[in-house]
Amino acid sequence: MKRGMTVKREIDEKLILERKMIVRPYHLELDRGRCIGCQIGMLTCPQEAVGLSPALLKDGRLAEKPLVDIDPAKCNFCGECVVLCPVNALSLMISGEPEVPVIKGEAFPTLMKEITVDVGKCKPDCELACQESCPVDCIEVEVERDEEGKIVRILDVKVDRSECIYCVQCEAACPEGAIAVTKPWEGHVALDVSRCPEGCQACVDICPTDALLMKEGRLVFDERFCLYCGACQEVCPEEGAIAVVRHRILHSPIKSAAWTAALEKLVSFEAAVQELEAKSQAKRRERISFLPGAPRAR
Repeated sequence: MKRGMTVKREIDEKLILERKMIVRPYHLELDRGRCIGCQIGMLTCPQEAVGLSPALLKDGRLAEKPLVDIDPAKCNFCGECVVLCPVNALSLMISGEPEVPVIKGEAFPTLMKEITVDVGKCKPDCELACQESCPVDCIEVEVERDEEGKIVRILDVKVDRSECIYCVQCEAACPEGAIAVTKPWEGHVALDVSRCPEGCQACVDICPTDALLMKEGRLVFDERFCLYCGACQEVCPEEGAIAVVRHRILHSPIKSAAWTAALEKLVSFEAAVQELEAKSQAKRRERISFLPGAPRAR
């Protein structure tokens, strides 16, 4: 492999792009097992390096997920797709360490997502609801048991935040209200079940959080758990049956044309304009506060 050239490899459901450099070798990895084939990576990529093949359905069931591909000739390892992937299917290593250039260079914000656990509220009869409900198995509850193996005390609740997708399933399942989750995505899903083809449940098969389920032969949707990833809309064979709209992305303060461009693609032009206006207003307030005789901000 020539130095500076990007090479693509596929090994054990992993799509790997590598660029060998003397000082800073790059390693981008897509976990196809986790990937749900949503459009977020394709929409946000500034180099149009991310492609997406259609899903394959058989008798109304998902036979093959939409397949994400990355063009090694176009990818510049900026990391925008890594930041925005809703299911942590992408990772980027530079010089053997996790690094995202658009974050390091302050061209992209950090998404505001959090999960907190008040272990003091946990009770031993909760049946480890948070751990059992987690769709990505990122929660581990440490317990104390008696001689008969019965749980007598919850010692700790550990959450692997590198794996967590902030779907709120654990918060909803906890009977004591001990868990609080902040989702970074806000939006709306319009579901018209009258359009659903008979026997089809491809959207249920692809949903990473069980926000979509089949109950008594009917499709039901619980928006509390939705990531607004759009994977369900991507695999739905009936146009108009599912419409996913993202209204807002919670993030740290940022002043960046790259982020504004991504926001316009992922949310809407109006949302990008609103964010620019908010930044302009903040700048004006900052300038006014430094004028002689101006009232100090409180």
